[in-house]
Amino acid sequence: MASTGRLLLAVTAAAVVWSRAAVAAEEGPSAGPSGAATIRSEGEEAFARGERARRAGRWEDAEASYRAAWKADPRPEFAGELGLSELALGRPRDAAEHLRESLLYPETLQLAAQRRFRAGLEKAEREISSATVAVSRPEAEVFIDGRRIGRGQGMYFVYLDPGRHEARGKLEGYVDDVYPFEAQRGRESMVGLHLEPKPPPTAAPAPVAPAPVAPAPAAAPGGPSAGTVFRVGGIALASAGVALGTGFALAAAARGDEAAAQAEALRRRGGPAACMYPEHADACAALADRNGARGTLETAAWASFIGAGVAGAVAISSFWWAPAPRASAVRAVALATAEGGAVLFVGAW
Repeated sequence: MASTGRLLLAVTAAAVVWSRAAVAAEEGPSAGPSGAATIRSEGEEAFARGERARRAGRWEDAEASYRAAWKADPRPEFAGELGLSELALGRPRDAAEHLRESLLYPETLQLAAQRRFRAGLEKAEREISSATVAVSRPEAEVFIDGRRIGRGQGMYFVYLDPGRHEARGKLEGYVDDVYPFEAQRGRESMVGLHLEPKPPPTAAPAPVAPAPVAPAPAAAPGGPSAGTVFRVGGIALASAGVALGTGFALAAAARGDEAAAQAEALRRRGGPAACMYPEHADACAALADRNGARGTLETAAWASFIGAGVAGAVAISSFWWAPAPRASAVRAVALATAEGGAVLFVGAW
């Protein structure tokens, strides 16, 4: 009887020890190979809570736990599970940001996790839009819809909701450049920001005593009138402005085609975020320079066209405020020489 009692006591004690070990393995610190308890970090504890909530279908709780884990320890695995929970909750833009972050270092993930995160990213990207923003001055601050994107880079990649957006570049001493654009679902927008230095402040001119005005000499008979001078000069300036503007516009279009081709080549080599990697730094800097040159040429083209328009308007308006004298009507004179003939037009127009 005594041996039987001791056997029952031993079996009971073993059962208690086994049950406590099972509870500790489920909820508490785990035991290492040497038998010592391994304390899980704050991020790992939060991640374990997220896993239990996900398996139970409680996506709100899972998202909160995964977010806490990612904030405590920004591991790629934690970011990926947070992105999948956001995708399940109908927040594709947030999901795409975290899933893309998780895949920046795929070698740290198991193959199954890589596949899940990549499939989730592709699904999220079909529901939203994205934009690559190139800025001519890397030290400028970049904003989209008033939200600060960053500073210190020549190029940025962001996810956006489909619709109308506005990109802005700001830098002390430079004129802000604003670029409104329409983001389309499932497509990427290319945005270029070119910042020009502010013009130096002009000093107020010193007051000058009015000088006596001498009477204008009478125009010599037969000389050109003021209207004729303005008309001829205005037409010449307008023609030159149109020619210059056309040349600048063609050069800007060529630079734009080169920049688009270079951006496409960058995306093929390194993906949408190629400029985040050091091996593409030179190519990204060259792309930013080419976009800056295109913006400068476009500005020069517009300035030439505007100047041509002003000169042409002055020339046309001179017919009203400086009409040609009646005595100087246009007439044609026939010329004949031993070498050939010609017609000479004489008069004011």
